[in-house]
Amino acid sequence: CSRGTRGDNGDALLPGGDGVDMVAKYFGIQSTCRDDAQVCLQMRLAFGSTKGMDANRVIPLVARPSPFVKGMQVYLPEDATAPAPDGEAMPTLGITKKGSQCQLADSHPDLPSLMNYPAEALRGKPVIIGTVRMGFGHHRIAYSAVTWALEMGAQPYLIDILAVDSPEAVRVAQMDAAYSKMSRLSSNIGGIVDEIWTRMLLQGGVNSLRLSCLLAEQLKPLMADLPKDWPVIAAHPWIGQIAVACGFETVINLVIDNYPQYFVLVPGALNLVQSPSYFSKLLNMGIPPSHLKYAGHWVSRDIAKFAAEDCSARIARIEKKLCVRILIAIGGAGAQQVYVQRFILGIKPFLLSGRVKLFINSGDHGFMAKNLTTVFQKENIEYVLHKTQDELNSFVVQHQLDLLADPATDPMISIFNFDTHYAAFRATDLLIRVADVLATKPSELAFFPIPKLHLRHVGGHESFSAERSCELGDGTTECTTVELALQHLQLMAVESSPMLLQMNKCIIENDRAHIYDGSKVAVETAIGVA
Repeated sequence: CSRGTRGDNGDALLPGGDGVDMVAKYFGIQSTCRDDAQVCLQMRLAFGSTKGMDANRVIPLVARPSPFVKGMQVYLPEDATAPAPDGEAMPTLGITKKGSQCQLADSHPDLPSLMNYPAEALRGKPVIIGTVRMGFGHHRIAYSAVTWALEMGAQPYLIDILAVDSPEAVRVAQMDAAYSKMSRLSSNIGGIVDEIWTRMLLQGGVNSLRLSCLLAEQLKPLMADLPKDWPVIAAHPWIGQIAVACGFETVINLVIDNYPQYFVLVPGALNLVQSPSYFSKLLNMGIPPSHLKYAGHWVSRDIAKFAAEDCSARIARIEKKLCVRILIAIGGAGAQQVYVQRFILGIKPFLLSGRVKLFINSGDHGFMAKNLTTVFQKENIEYVLHKTQDELNSFVVQHQLDLLADPATDPMISIFNFDTHYAAFRATDLLIRVADVLATKPSELAFFPIPKLHLRHVGGHESFSAERSCELGDGTTECTTVELALQHLQLMAVESSPMLLQMNKCIIENDRAHIYDGSKVAVETAIGVA
């Protein structure tokens, strides 16, 4: 199986054709004819026919000020517009395809986490931050890099490739829809279905990386118009692989999760990881050390910067024997409905006694909010549903941890639901800073500096993120059953909880070791500060 080349410009693998095998070129892992045939077949099944699609065309993009994040620019197609609340035309949001009637998430003058960055474009070093609207995790990681770029005076340019109206974006959206559907089914059905889905997600062998690189070759038009001499920070491996295929000079990949698989890597980029053990495992998989670096966790600026301060306030709340505020964050795929409902019903005695107050971010999943509120009504559980950004902002101001008090009018449950993707995932970042405990599947949130109760995974790869958190002392083991989750909850809900005291102390120690500064390190590396 001989292959020609088209130069050394970062072309992705075209098995059996004239392309460069990126895995062999950068990682030195050679493919066989059987590997090439397998990758070609998987590409056809996943992406479909490429007939009529020109992988070398350029989609014109323009940078426009983000209506959500002050100082951030968003790359969108030239003709991308959406209706603004006042009826005038405005750019689509990039980080969501819909307009919103809500006030902007960072616009409340009293919001403690407000980042007072300029509304106009900065004059600092430019950095492109790329993401894919797949659940909330990748956007959350991208947002963390944006906040640190703004903190350092750099100029962040966000690109969400699903906001680029094109046949390529449609194919990516279809693949994501299939993934989300399987995630919901496996989570709600459980048993053998969840086991099969988990095994599939843990099969990220080297051919999965070859497939991703081949896919990146077809997706080049989505980023081909961007300046090649600007650094790219990838919050999804496809972004990094597309950037390398397009010939960008500097590409930094923020490697997701804590389970080493080839497809999360980007050949030709600097791959930053969140844990030392992940670094060692990737070295053992044959990845050259020049392509790897341990950075720390992908955490946004306000949460990382005030981690120790917030945990000190949580310790003071524990010592004052105040109620335990538990934040449940529903993932972007909208899975876990059955598990979460059973968990909430299980803590009903704690809600009735007032020992626990529940905050639930149902994101932009209207069906999830509707189903949960129906259950609350049936069970006579007091709740308030918040659906606007103004309500969220006021809630955050009234529930600041350092107030060392709880509003007397608080219901048992405060549930939040939004009409845009940005507001949905950003709400969790805001609520983390007023919660005592985060109850979440062990996704990217497993790396955040807040005491965590890890619920059951949606994909088997997530379990290893809970292990990282547990080793650091800032979270529980993964609770694969509702019964196990309730057992941990009981330990957290007791007055003067030793478990919560220990977790908060561990976070303060971890903060001193800069464990939560990974996104900061990524930006420093990109703009040449590190």
